Amino acid sequence: MLTDPANLVPLHAEVSENASAMKIHISNGSCDKIRSFKKIFGGNNMARVFIGVGHGGTDPGAVGYLVEKDVNLKMARACYDYLQARGIDTRISRTGDVTDKLVSKIDRCNAFAPDLALDIHNNAGGGDGFEIFHSVVGGKGKELAQNIEKEVVKIGQNSRGLKTKKNSYGHDYFGFIRSTKCPAVICEGVFVDNKADAAQADTDAECRAFGEAYARGILATLGIADTAGKTDTTSKPNGASGTKTPAPATGNTSGYKVKVTANGLNIRKDAGVAHTVTGVIRDKGVYTIVAEKTVSGQKWGKLKSGAGWICLAYTKKV
Repeated sequence: MLTDPANLVPLHAEVSENASAMKIHISNGSCDKIRSFKKIFGGNNMARVFIGVGHGGTDPGAVGYLVEKDVNLKMARACYDYLQARGIDTRISRTGDVTDKLVSKIDRCNAFAPDLALDIHNNAGGGDGFEIFHSVVGGKGKELAQNIEKEVVKIGQNSRGLKTKKNSYGHDYFGFIRSTKCPAVICEGVFVDNKADAAQADTDAECRAFGEAYARGILATLGIADTAGKTDTTSKPNGASGTKTPAPATGNTSGYKVKVTANGLNIRKDAGVAHTVTGVIRDKGVYTIVAEKTVSGQKWGKLKSGAGWICLAYTKKV
């Protein structure tokens, strides 16, 4: 929450001996607030991120073709794992199916004093696509929203755009954005009551893709290069790892070749979004198609490697 500069008294700064953190006491009327400003010196280990997981326990959130609280947790855990693997000090509001009250979540976030925070949700109401809310004041929160949206679009989900919402006083409507003491956003991945949109997050692999997209947006906002050992983003559903992206086609083969144009193209067990995701192509390579099917007006191609089927709308013939 922003404070009117006219109400501020002179600042008192306290710098720790190792200069790793600075605490500034800001007096605003009847209360004193302590803000921590972390300095990053030649490494990622000082960056902090808080991940809120929407709903849980007795609160299922939105329910349709998916149960929101379950999808939220899968996405959040993937985001957490990705950031931790890259040296980011990360906290997550819940790791299991437990009730997680908003006020408690905000208190834990503020106690952790992160650089950035996001609350992971999924939507309902018959719409379609991803959307992300940031503070009405813009700033770093808006930059975070922009970076996350870019990464989500790369994995193939359409976006409804960046959004803000005001309460009757003209302040941020959502408590997680209004009451956290750092730039914060709320992600809404898919509409769980829209069959086609819910199909974008109905496997563990797809939820993982969303969570890792959120993490890459966070890294970009922190100004940290994603140079750590890459996690295998082509995991099998139900958490079983090891499904590899098929090698691009080489030499003289039957069928015809296509070049993938999407940054992340799902490989499915059979033609159509109703089928399980078995992997993701991320290299924009050239692959050989040996059979075709048309499902719901979309043309699908079978990979020669036997890995599965891809939507040909995200390829071009070569």
